[in-house]
Amino acid sequence: MIALKQGLQRHLAREAGVGLIEIVISMMLLAILAVALVPILVNGLKHASSNATLATATQLANDELERARSWTTCTDLDPVTSTITDERNVELTIETTVGSCTPSAENPVSVPVQVTVTRSDTGSVVTSTTTYIFIAEG
Repeated sequence: MIALKQGLQRHLAREAGVGLIEIVISMMLLAILAVALVPILVNGLKHASSNATLATATQLANDELERARSWTTCTDLDPVTSTITDERNVELTIETTVGSCTPSAENPVSVPVQVTVTRSDTGSVVTSTTTYIFIAEG
């Protein structure tokens, strides 16, 4: 029994330094995983910001088209350019262009209205859409 106890003590004495080495190795593995995952996280944040800007631009274009749909005469047609800064401090320029409008009492027309939203800092088009407005009288 005493020999078994002494043998166990010697065995435990040899295992004393293994815990520290295991901790260091596990920390190294964790650091390698963290370094591997950082680019994925950064890329995800970039895409989230880009998608948020796209959603804002699409909503602004839809609002402008709704305003255009309320036009009933050629005198209502007014091309507009405005600039808005969203909640992420991205400056967006909204440009509305209107086609020619020459209806008569006998011949109503469909007038093309195009809304383009661009980023002011890069000049890139975020979204662009076109609709036709029915104008019955001039």
